[in-house]
Amino acid sequence: MSKLQRKIWALVIACVLTITIVFSVIGLGKLTPTRVNLTALQAAAQDAGTIKLDCNYSENNHTLAVKQTTTYHNHSDQYLTAVKFYLFANAYQKDARYPAVAKNEIARAYPNGFDAGYVKVTTPHTILGETDNTVLTVPLKQTLSPHQTVTIDLEYTIKIPHVKHRLGYTTNAVNLGNFYAIPVVYDNDWDIYPYSSNGDPFYNEPYNFEVTFNAPAGYIVATSGEAIGNNQYRGYLLRDFAVVLSRDFKVISRAVGDTMVNYYYLNDTIPEISLYTACNALAYFSNQFIDYPYATLSVVQTDFLHGGMEYGALVYIALDVTDQKQYQTVIVHEIAHQWWYGLVGNNQNTTAWIDEGLAEYSTAVFFEDHPQYGKNLTGTAEENIKAIEMFESIMDEYQVPYTRQMLLGPVGYKSASEYTINTYARGMLLFYNITTMVGHVNLNHALSKFATDHCFQFGTTYDLASTLEAELGHDLVKYLNNYLAGNETVML
Repeated sequence: MSKLQRKIWALVIACVLTITIVFSVIGLGKLTPTRVNLTALQAAAQDAGTIKLDCNYSENNHTLAVKQTTTYHNHSDQYLTAVKFYLFANAYQKDARYPAVAKNEIARAYPNGFDAGYVKVTTPHTILGETDNTVLTVPLKQTLSPHQTVTIDLEYTIKIPHVKHRLGYTTNAVNLGNFYAIPVVYDNDWDIYPYSSNGDPFYNEPYNFEVTFNAPAGYIVATSGEAIGNNQYRGYLLRDFAVVLSRDFKVISRAVGDTMVNYYYLNDTIPEISLYTACNALAYFSNQFIDYPYATLSVVQTDFLHGGMEYGALVYIALDVTDQKQYQTVIVHEIAHQWWYGLVGNNQNTTAWIDEGLAEYSTAVFFEDHPQYGKNLTGTAEENIKAIEMFESIMDEYQVPYTRQMLLGPVGYKSASEYTINTYARGMLLFYNITTMVGHVNLNHALSKFATDHCFQFGTTYDLASTLEAELGHDLVKYLNNYLAGNETVML
């Protein structure tokens, strides 16, 4: 297809999408959240810890110098002699045992050949350890009593790799996801997991963020927080804080209720449609589940190895996604994550099916209630069934063993395909099966109860199953236990 043909085709798609979608967003300003009001976000944030970051990006050597002050709350009943942090940038180092990029994706991820990333910690009396030195231990001068706080100062420099990933730079943009020292969750002990190239190996508590980010002149900076001053940003009760910067960003914005949705894009030929889709998704999920509480939502088109990635109040949309329908789908899916793993957390190392399955289901039900996009709930379910059948057919043909277990965690699966099938596809079908009995309106109502009860907390398999069972009146605990164990034939 010639460049002229591609341009004509893009214009045709733009016109069709504009006609069908714009009418759905004409009344967007009237879509105000109807669930629990979370406008007192700052008051709710008082019990959470605080992470202050002073960041300076060097374009010449692609490094980020960080001064971090963490106010850590000991929410446990244990006495702590140290606090642990993840340093995930070390997963990008050479010869990492659990590298950020899978072997079969190295060529695509590193367009100019492998380039290592790592962290140099300059704070004295700290200990780097665990696999690939991805855990930093900070011994405390005094034992931290239960329900008390301590302030911890860290200084470190991150060497940013040249890679199309969560953390990395390309000729188009600089991605800073999972870049800072992330406090490890303490639950009777430190919940430490290795990094994984499968899925999202993260388990984070909400923190309040105060960030100063300095970059060379000419850069446009997208962040998880709202701007409160010159190069200063703030975010309350976010599970993580991400930054993307580029000299080439173009930005368009639209308000949805009290939230400003900012779309940062590089080569989108129909940016208004992408922004409208993001606004539609934000309004819909707020109405269906629980209010989106943050002042901003940044939707960022950037170089990224996979389709998209979610962070607190910021999502990546991969530049490589060129199919317009798929691009809109990625936008909706990543925004759905603002509820599932964002507002309602889960341990993605053990129950990745919760946030991915719910995000996939939420995306499908969004399209069910917005028919102008040309997709629906049943069609999405059928696509997932076919994907599972194809995967298992190939595995059987080559006599490769596989599992239907859904509780293994990212490192428990042999490949990204096996992980995706068990968390995304089977996860979505789990919820779809429930809709065949009760309808998606009733399931959404039950999920709003789950979101309300576990907002800014963690939701477990038992929490979700028991809430759905109580709200919907079926033996869903038994159903989920069987399904998650791989017995797909057990229905409601």
